[in-house]
Amino acid sequence: MQIRNSAGVVLIAGMSLITLAATATTGPSVQALLGAVRYDNLTIQNANGTSSQTIDISTMPQFGGAWSSAGKGEKIQVGLECNFLMSFNYGSATYNTSVSSVYTDYSLWIFDLAGGIYANAFLGKEEKIRIYAAGGPLLSSAWSYVESYQDNLVGSDYYSRNNENAFGYGLYARTGVEIRVNEYGMLGLGVRGTWVDTDLSTINDLTGVGAFVTYTAGL
Repeated sequence: MQIRNSAGVVLIAGMSLITLAATATTGPSVQALLGAVRYDNLTIQNANGTSSQTIDISTMPQFGGAWSSAGKGEKIQVGLECNFLMSFNYGSATYNTSVSSVYTDYSLWIFDLAGGIYANAFLGKEEKIRIYAAGGPLLSSAWSYVESYQDNLVGSDYYSRNNENAFGYGLYARTGVEIRVNEYGMLGLGVRGTWVDTDLSTINDLTGVGAFVTYTAGL
């Protein structure tokens, strides 16, 4: 797997900041994330033997949560985090030709468990704005289901079903900005990149970028 520079920069920067951290200035926090992710070239084929239709399932909703330890440092706080996200896509498609029709039902569920180093800073005199970045290793579990039925005008009909589970590993990196909406809560936007190798028969790489609305409590 080719490791992207952005993930490496986040990890190196995080390790450097930990050596400079001194006192705890923020408490532990929890964050809710709701958004969508787009993976690179995530498709399935709806085929009838002589021609095929490509079904794009690259874009899917994604949601989850993150937990962060108490931050250590003065202007920049550094700590550890773990996060869990789930994404999914499902539906059906029909492909018709002059001699056959192919009906396909499909679903793909992806579960991410990741953890790493984070760094954040509060801006302004009243510290109402927070910017943060994080990155580290990631474990991914994917479940894929594709069922196809081919109705031929000439010859025998054809039915197939493929149901598989797979695990993958890689890296994640994320960043975002939030604004304080109450004494212990902040609302904002974030982005998250993932680079994962997986062993699904039809999917070798889960490289994607997600965008989220976030709410963080506890800061």
